Amino acid sequence: MTRPRATCGRSTCLLAAAALAAACAVLAAGCGVKIAAPQAVGLFSTNAYTTDTLFVDPDARQMVAAIGRLFVVGADGSLVKRTLDYEEYSRVDGFADPVAVCTDEDARLVFVWEAGANRLSAFQTSDLSPVGSATLTTVQRVTHIYASRTGKDELARDAQTFLYLADPDSGVVHRFAWYAGGDMAPMGILCRDEGLSTRAVHVPAGMLRDVSGMLMVCDADTARNWVTRFDPTPILTDVADVPEGPHPWRGLAVVYEAEGCEPQPQSAYTLGDAPECGEDATWVGGRSDAQAEFDTPTALASDGQGRIFVADTGNDRVQIFSDRGEFEMTFRDTSRTLDPISIGVVDVRIAGGSVNFGAYVFTLSGVDGKVRRFISYDHYMSLNDEPPPPPN
Repeated sequence: MTRPRATCGRSTCLLAAAALAAACAVLAAGCGVKIAAPQAVGLFSTNAYTTDTLFVDPDARQMVAAIGRLFVVGADGSLVKRTLDYEEYSRVDGFADPVAVCTDEDARLVFVWEAGANRLSAFQTSDLSPVGSATLTTVQRVTHIYASRTGKDELARDAQTFLYLADPDSGVVHRFAWYAGGDMAPMGILCRDEGLSTRAVHVPAGMLRDVSGMLMVCDADTARNWVTRFDPTPILTDVADVPEGPHPWRGLAVVYEAEGCEPQPQSAYTLGDAPECGEDATWVGGRSDAQAEFDTPTALASDGQGRIFVADTGNDRVQIFSDRGEFEMTFRDTSRTLDPISIGVVDVRIAGGSVNFGAYVFTLSGVDGKVRRFISYDHYMSLNDEPPPPPN
């Protein structure tokens, strides 16, 4: 698939996008993409997001959205369950330097990684009652965790889920099986830092299970800055040692859609700027502020339609891709969505039983300790008679 590339700078692209929307509205028959009549709906799209509310939480480190709530770990040693208005609903204290949080696929359990104890703990999302914990001595520095059952039955049929731990100091994404009560067993790795192959992830960060059960992994290497799509099912024949170390049961990189050359280029397996057909010898990676490319992809989330939301740290923005990896839009706070390092997406069921997918997007800033709540145009219009005010 071809990834769209912008050749304009940030401010120029903003003006160009606005001009294109206006032109297409007037000359709809001459445009390849249908765009609704211009309305004040945000920065880049008729489905764009506008800043709804700003919350200050200097202790917040990472968050995840589930069951219509936010689960936030903080520098004060807490796990706090919050409402969509960021009000405290319940909490657990006493963690040793909690830095990462995720839920399982059913959103029944919330997991917390404690850097100060090298411990993974689980709690019920309903009431934060403890389920179990395990100390893992084989990991070095975990920055992100994720739970997925894909491929579990190959190795651990009785486990409740696989847990993936991004460990950039070790250069791997660890895979563990989680059993009822907190027992854990190592199940190899998903990937490791091993050169320039697509399968290699140099600086693993945020992860996400897509609608097909594949696992997406952010590579925050400043010479790459892309998101790789994996089939996380363990390859049981993958046991050979190489100079970089053993490769026990890795997953395989898989394409979004095949491109018009063989072997498939790295761009077929990734979101962001990667070598396309014929570019292997000429491509040079690095940070980018073009649309569909990243400065540093740090965190991922999705809505009920499978759209992929990427926290583009460094560019102070969020980018959205379809469930097939196609770029859809980008948005930011008009005062800059400073350094988004964590993201949560919430669907909202409205009157009549329909759902506003991605109704709210929450971003956590790594700079100013603020949580920004964005509201989609569709959800804003379901709550109000007039469209949201234009950006200024």
